[in-house]
Amino acid sequence: MDDNIDNEVDEDQLEADAAATAAADAAEAEAAEQRHLKIMSVLQQKKKLPLETRNEIDGLIEEFLVKVKSNIQSVICSNELENYHGLDSDRDTDQEVETAIRLFPKVLATKKSILWHDDYDERIEYYYPVQLLIFSHSGGERGSQLGVKELGVFGVMFGEQFGGELLIKDNGGDNILQNLMSRDQTRPHSLKYHETVDSKYLQVLVQLRKMGVFKKEDIQRYDLLDGLCGYHNCFPDMRFRFLVEWDPSSLIWTGRSSLNWLPLHHAAYKSSIRGFRSVFEAGIKYFPNKKGISLLFHRNGYTPFQMACRRFGYKEVMKVVEETLIRYSDTSINTTEALITAAIDEDIHLDCAYFLLRREPDILHKLLLSTQAAVMAMTIDSSTNEATSDKCDPEKRKRKRGT
Repeated sequence: MDDNIDNEVDEDQLEADAAATAAADAAEAEAAEQRHLKIMSVLQQKKKLPLETRNEIDGLIEEFLVKVKSNIQSVICSNELENYHGLDSDRDTDQEVETAIRLFPKVLATKKSILWHDDYDERIEYYYPVQLLIFSHSGGERGSQLGVKELGVFGVMFGEQFGGELLIKDNGGDNILQNLMSRDQTRPHSLKYHETVDSKYLQVLVQLRKMGVFKKEDIQRYDLLDGLCGYHNCFPDMRFRFLVEWDPSSLIWTGRSSLNWLPLHHAAYKSSIRGFRSVFEAGIKYFPNKKGISLLFHRNGYTPFQMACRRFGYKEVMKVVEETLIRYSDTSINTTEALITAAIDEDIHLDCAYFLLRREPDILHKLLLSTQAAVMAMTIDSSTNEATSDKCDPEKRKRKRGT
């Protein structure tokens, strides 16, 4: 009985406390609104005030604007891992972010200094807000607080501010498009988290493409696919499909580095077996006739096939290859052309020819028969043409009569 009474008292007290808090909040909001109205009234009638008062108001306004700009700069550039106080996608709307930036557009052009240090060294680096926002999203627990609307608004506003140039480089030499290919190494095994990052970055890329800031040629110009295919553990499927569907030829682009690697090399060297499967499957999908197979054996040092076998084992790699080829069995793969290409192209390892021969042992017999048929057809055509020529040449017919 006493326990029930105590519970009722506690509930009543909680309700009373909540009501008191709500009343206090409402009173504070009303007081703040009255202050705002008073300030607006003072500013509207400023010219009617004495000179000293006007000068004081000017000084306060300047101080106010400096503090507001500093606050916005601090919010959009917050990079504290433990005490993050920056933008929050669950709280801040895209309109609020856009309004803040339009009121103080120069914050986008102002770099923030970041002190990096470890056990051996410390250094100061400088970043634009949009770069910090990208790093914020891909770093630790803070990432979940940032939304695509902030990234997207930053992309649009930054593009407007700098005439569409989102290609400024960070201290590592990467531009913002390359930063959008980045990954978070602090949570390597959280598939759900990485899928969220992948989805949000994709939406930003789509938005930048619509603005005309991100162009198709940028994919190869900045080796964007290489960065994605080098992902550890969690492969960024959404961004990968977006880039490949936009520019399939990027799958056969060997990049601008001295490695001369294909995206499939990077996937085999660094990514998961899932990532390797995705890149190989895309090659077969978009280049079914002969290129898709040969990508597996493109030679520069080690082939993607050799790299993958070293990391995942021959059986696992062959399982991926065979399952992919079966999945695209309705796609016409010209084994004959692929075999000839593998035999004569110096960039393709002879393992490709061996692989094709194992899959279709009778291919050489078919190739020989087709060659013999072609030679016979050419011989018949030649004989027919010669006979026709003899019939039409009167000099030859006269010589034949005289003999």
